[in-house]
Amino acid sequence: MPDNQSVLIVVEVKGGTPAPAAAELFTAAKAITADESIFALVVGTGAREAAVAVGRLGAVKVFAAEVGQVSSDAVALTVMPLAANLNPKIILLAETDLGRDLAPMLAARLSTAAVTDVIAIRTEGGSRIFTRPVYGGNALADFTIDTEPQVVSIRPKTFAPAPANDKHTVEILELPAAEPLTGVQILERVAVKETGPKIEEAKIVVGGGRGLGGPEGFAQLQELAGLLDGVVGASRPPCDQGWWPESGQIGVTGKIIAPDLYIAVGISGSSQHLSGVSGAKTLVAINKDAEANIFKAAAYGVTGDWKKVVPALVAKVKELTGR
Repeated sequence: MPDNQSVLIVVEVKGGTPAPAAAELFTAAKAITADESIFALVVGTGAREAAVAVGRLGAVKVFAAEVGQVSSDAVALTVMPLAANLNPKIILLAETDLGRDLAPMLAARLSTAAVTDVIAIRTEGGSRIFTRPVYGGNALADFTIDTEPQVVSIRPKTFAPAPANDKHTVEILELPAAEPLTGVQILERVAVKETGPKIEEAKIVVGGGRGLGGPEGFAQLQELAGLLDGVVGASRPPCDQGWWPESGQIGVTGKIIAPDLYIAVGISGSSQHLSGVSGAKTLVAINKDAEANIFKAAAYGVTGDWKKVVPALVAKVKELTGR
């Protein structure tokens, strides 16, 4: 039986591919305990295949549960007997659609507590402290959990991905997947076709806001993003208006991104949006309102009409790149 410093990581897989946040969960786990105390549960389609890749991230054992239709209820029932056997101190999840549902459900069934959307972990006075944004990202709050296992969901892009070690050997065990008890069934999944890198994985993102005035402005953003080998996203208002697909919405109610460069065009900078781009290494803001909140978070700012600034920027990029 592992000691109470062990960590159990829950990883969702699709078609044998672990979720991108899996490697980030291992970085968080390694900040908590040693590699020999890290265990992983892989659930989804192709779990056995994905278990090998997950194990190379640093787990001592990987448990694979083949689940055709992943639901929070089925995963919770799969985790519970494993948690009883391993007795982990912490159960780590990614703050994804599954993780948001699973963390509180799992905490309730294990008679413990959960902290969600965690962006930092530290230890003080023998207690582990979890930091998460509150009030729409306007403030940060620290939480501790007195019961075990501590259930924690990690916001994607807040921890660097752990490197894979191809020489690392790991024991892989197969687990039967539990059947959900709620009677809720997933009737259909609709995949959104995307070209190029996913917005949450892109190194360069150009975001458009309400200030563009309509869907036409996004054509110019696409040209700029194409020259930079980046992708286009949007704040919530353009998505609500139908100017840009909801799959490209950036912010706490959309996609959390952490690109090397984020160019925000016509975006005022609400706390919800800024919280979703806080991981960006460099933020460039273009807005005609010099008092826009986005400038407070920007490393570089251009005060002016985007209709003049963006074409000038496109022309300069073409000059520098020869495209």
